Amino acid sequence: MDAKVVNALIGSVYETIRDVLRVEPKLGRPSAVTHISIPHSVVTVIGITGGLDGSLIYSFSSETALKVVSAMMSMEYNQLDDLAMSAIGELGNMTAGKLAMKLEGLGKHVDITPPTVVSGRDLKIKSFGAVLKLPISVFSAEDFDLHLSVKNGG
Repeated sequence: MDAKVVNALIGSVYETIRDVLRVEPKLGRPSAVTHISIPHSVVTVIGITGGLDGSLIYSFSSETALKVVSAMMSMEYNQLDDLAMSAIGELGNMTAGKLAMKLEGLGKHVDITPPTVVSGRDLKIKSFGAVLKLPISVFSAEDFDLHLSVKNGG
């Protein structure tokens, strides 16, 4: 995967979490993986099309999801209802939007799809193309898990 795309992703994730959740995230080392493993029960998927085709996929536990929603709303939130799921999707939407702007600066015009948020156990996602994994620590060690899957353009 192109180093400029990887750096655009890292910058987008870092800036979005810092600005929206008001937390300084610690980003782990990005690595190429052969498949997407989903270690957590709350998953957001956002499609990317155009100058780069693929998906931005991130997951975290229900407990972390509630911390995300609480930080976004600046108040304690303790249930994963429709409002919480919408907020979680919006975090992904903001990350993907920031990534789209950074890719535009690299000459790759992309469009993003609305976020899809799912929750459950033993979720599996099949993706084609190159996959980059980026572990992220926000509230605790590696509580966010992010994958960028790219079919072409990356």
